[in-house]
Amino acid sequence: MFEPVRDFWLNLGLIFGAIFISIFVLAALHASPPQFKRLLTIFVVFFAGLYFPVEFYIPRHNFLTPFRDSVSNLVQVLAAFTFGLGVVNLVLIHGKQVLRRTANLPFSLAFFAGFLLMTVVGFIQRYSPKLWVGDVGAGQIGFWDGMHKLLFEGMLLPLTSTVFSLLAFFIVSAAYRAFRIRTLEAGLLMTAAVIVMLANVPVGTWLTSWLPAEGWLKWFRLENAAIWLTTQINAPTQRAILFGLWVGALGAALRIWLSLERTFTAGSR
Repeated sequence: MFEPVRDFWLNLGLIFGAIFISIFVLAALHASPPQFKRLLTIFVVFFAGLYFPVEFYIPRHNFLTPFRDSVSNLVQVLAAFTFGLGVVNLVLIHGKQVLRRTANLPFSLAFFAGFLLMTVVGFIQRYSPKLWVGDVGAGQIGFWDGMHKLLFEGMLLPLTSTVFSLLAFFIVSAAYRAFRIRTLEAGLLMTAAVIVMLANVPVGTWLTSWLPAEGWLKWFRLENAAIWLTTQINAPTQRAILFGLWVGALGAALRIWLSLERTFTAGSR
């Protein structure tokens, strides 16, 4: 529907124009009466939520189809703003820690150092990899490519693995509390967990390797029992849970779309 603009200055003008219009609209909305903001929110939510169902159920190539890609891009742009809000929120929280010189000051300084360093290196590596450095020879890696690789693969990935490794101890602690056999359900949960865990390590398969691979006794081999539990018991249960979750999500979406859920407009009253 809308062709991308190729002219640099026109793009720049459109960006600044959009920023100016957005600031003006936000200022006008902030100064408007609460009742108007609430009605505008309901109006926008209703018609925004109406587009995709109507476009989907009307036969293809209807009058709404040419706008589908543009509306999808708009949804992605709005979703991208959530990342910006997350960054602003982190900056405000850690900024307060730095200004107040609390006990968490070292962690806040580490956040700002890592955030700024990764941002600068990432932008330079993406848009100007030859900045302040010469040409890279064959078989060599550029300075900014190397810095990005060092920060991402040498620091971020190991730190992520470390955090998940620490979480494993909390999972074990929670499993210990959950697997206390006090009821029949807890006993069944404990039995299924032991079978699945043993089936995924060599010692588990070795324990029942003496059983025949064919016949009815094969189902007592731990690897076969684990497959049966995961495919015949766990998978249908997960599907049922997901089905219930999506039905609940659809109900919540319908309540918001029809303005029956008032919490999302509470701040506009």
